[in-house]
Amino acid sequence: MTDEEFFNRVEKIRKKMFAIAYPYFKSESMAIDMVDEAIYKGFLKKRALREESFFETWMIRILMNTCATNYKRSVRHKSFEEYDVEHSSDLDLTTEKIELMDAVSRLPDDLRKVITLKYFGGYTTQEIADTLKIPAGTAASRIRRAIEQLRHELGGETE
Repeated sequence: MTDEEFFNRVEKIRKKMFAIAYPYFKSESMAIDMVDEAIYKGFLKKRALREESFFETWMIRILMNTCATNYKRSVRHKSFEEYDVEHSSDLDLTTEKIELMDAVSRLPDDLRKVITLKYFGGYTTQEIADTLKIPAGTAASRIRRAIEQLRHELGGETE
């Protein structure tokens, strides 16, 4: 894969990558930084990609690992004042969306990953399973558990 091919393919999934990174930090600037860092890491390791048809899955895995690492680091080092939600006029953040993002950020890591990929990334259950290297049944049950926890936390009805 040439450099130009790499960047053309990245450009096609950049918005999806941002949508996946944003819930981790609830900060537009942090999400952009994570996407950029993931793209940089992917660029450095592009020769390690064995099958070009898995490019998007590969990049999303790099992004999620980058977000997880930096999220853990940021939680340890955040001061109280930094917990405000950053947003720009480009993002339509209603109170409900902010509450939902807060609730998603409090989910256990395995549940947060599947919900982020499903609802912010738009991936199918099978694509989530392939990305996280877990069985499709496990991905589906994690999605159900996460939805159940979110409903409970947000005061919604349970099925």
